[in-house]
Amino acid sequence: MNETGFSPAVMAAIVGGAISLLALALNAVVSNWRERTSRQRQEFSKAFAACVAYEEFAYVVRRRRSNTPQDERVRISSELSVVQGELAYYSAWLATESISISKAYEALVAKLREIAGAKIREAWLTPPIDSDSGMNMPDLGLSELRLLKEAYLQEVIYHLSVIPRPIRALAESLGWKLRKTI
Repeated sequence: MNETGFSPAVMAAIVGGAISLLALALNAVVSNWRERTSRQRQEFSKAFAACVAYEEFAYVVRRRRSNTPQDERVRISSELSVVQGELAYYSAWLATESISISKAYEALVAKLREIAGAKIREAWLTPPIDSDSGMNMPDLGLSELRLLKEAYLQEVIYHLSVIPRPIRALAESLGWKLRKTI
């Protein structure tokens, strides 16, 4: 026995148990963080994919089949409606996950609707393609969205990074090259 009234064997058991509980708690925290980060990474990429899908409709409408115009209108408008629903869903979901990512996404979606939406409307006014040569599309000016896409992805990187945002921003302002992918 020592001054605490416990034998060395009992003290070793108490310390060992405490260390085991601490390790278990730490493991649970790390596992929870990894699971949350993985889930967020998947959802952030799906939000981005919805933007790309909407953008593609400028091409989809131009390349619609000419032999069944009514069926094509229904098919394309149904598919477009699904994508618009995804854009709305991810806009709402991102608002609950991160203000900075939500703002970047909202800016991207607003410009996407402005630019790609205008191109989709224009595409409906053009006749359907009826030959292979018509499949080659000119640049529709959608590259204007590149900076907003990059801004969204940068916000996702900041959010998912183990390095806190202020430290990451400081390091990048000093010219240090940090890993761009998570």
